[in-house]
Amino acid sequence: MILIEKKTRCIAFSLVEVTFSMAVAAVAMISIIGMLPHAMEMSRDSADRTAIGTMMEDAHDRMEGLPLSVGQPSVSPLFYDQQGRYIDDIEDIKNPLLERAFFRLELEISEIEGANAPKNISDLKAVGMQIYWPLRDDGTAIEAAPRVRISYYINALTGPDWELIEPGFQPKIEF
Repeated sequence: MILIEKKTRCIAFSLVEVTFSMAVAAVAMISIIGMLPHAMEMSRDSADRTAIGTMMEDAHDRMEGLPLSVGQPSVSPLFYDQQGRYIDDIEDIKNPLLERAFFRLELEISEIEGANAPKNISDLKAVGMQIYWPLRDDGTAIEAAPRVRISYYINALTGPDWELIEPGFQPKIEF
């Protein structure tokens, strides 16, 4: 009887298989790393838009009850941190690393002119919001132009006859 010796075979991947799998992994990693900056920018933009919505609501509420007159309201400019929380006084910040003013919102009330001017509404005015960010430590914007401009209409609930009934009456902003 002839005995055939069996060679022990080592089970492993060949060099070609290892090279191919490393190439696939490298392409996947490069794709993920390439998308990372875009995803980070989208995340930052989303956070900024959320903060802007919060700031617009806060500014809207702070204008309620102010005199309805053309010009800059007494509450303007308003300062907010990066999450959109109101900062009462930027001069009184105790820890500038944690409580830094990031947004500045300026308000301007103006008459409606031109083709958009309504004929039957006497107290309708336009409010323009200009939002600047990022800010320096003193509250001035790094960029000269605002990054967001928003306009909407405001009105007083009282009509023009109130001034005839009560001299010195000044309509207030109401929503």
